[in-house]
Amino acid sequence: MASNHKFNATTTSDEVISAFANQVKDRYFLLTGPTAGTIGAAVLLALAKGSPAGLILAGRTLSKFQSVADEIKQLDPSVKVFVVTLDLASLDSVRKAAQDVLDNAEIPRLDVLINNAGIMAQPFSLTMDGIESQFGTNHVGHFLFTNLLMPKLKLAQSGTPSVVNVSSSGHRFFRGDFADPNFKTHSYDIWEAYGQSKAANIIFSKALAARGIRATSLHPGLVRGTQLGSHLSVSNWLTFMGKMTCKVVTRNWEGLAVKTTAQAAPTVLVAALDLGVPNGAYLYDCQVFPADKRIVDDGARLAGQLWEVSNELVKERFV
Repeated sequence: MASNHKFNATTTSDEVISAFANQVKDRYFLLTGPTAGTIGAAVLLALAKGSPAGLILAGRTLSKFQSVADEIKQLDPSVKVFVVTLDLASLDSVRKAAQDVLDNAEIPRLDVLINNAGIMAQPFSLTMDGIESQFGTNHVGHFLFTNLLMPKLKLAQSGTPSVVNVSSSGHRFFRGDFADPNFKTHSYDIWEAYGQSKAANIIFSKALAARGIRATSLHPGLVRGTQLGSHLSVSNWLTFMGKMTCKVVTRNWEGLAVKTTAQAAPTVLVAALDLGVPNGAYLYDCQVFPADKRIVDDGARLAGQLWEVSNELVKERFV
């Protein structure tokens, strides 16, 4: 449960910021995926109202989020705003972005890292590093980025940095194992691949928690108004609805409510700011919510497997 048991689907970002004002004021936040009109932008604009010391916007195309940086400065000119070029589908780009943050003396520490960027249900393709694109972008890039940023995360003002991995109810499409992340031994399915990457977000949070880093994950909701699923065909959506209906029938699903970005942002903020949320927890509608039973029951094995697979894919050895 969150610290405030009254938080729910109708809770606003302003209410969350007000409730955890001390967790925002004078803190440094880094968010991936800050594109205008998205959940990430809504989260940043909410944080800007709480007098943070600095907001770091990390995204692939500056022209898509420069307006967000400008709006933050309009809301509060005293907030330091930094922009970092980050392409999660390129491990070289991830390494450069992390080094840019580490080398920037104006960013003395990172208090909260929100791994928000992602893609959904893409046709099969490989990243520049030969990794299935959804797994590579949604998890592996963030795995490397997070671990490389640890020196500044460990300087968090409270002594306890927070890492948030934005997942999805789609994690329930996960087949239950990370042994074949590139689909070499079985046929590719866009939703299964998405589920694999989103399950990885949850399990990565649990793996970080086991290593003493405060980490949570969440489902922000079925969000309208973004470009995340704009490429999908009617057939793709019908397949999604069929898979989702099976979960709804078995009551193993977060829900069908469609949200705006403003309605999705509060759960991200609760995950980032509420120290009363259990470490490693998964949230929905601003409260702790049960993840897929396979993740709960087999979490330790999956966390170990995911960490090893991720190390192999980034060709580094993080412990």
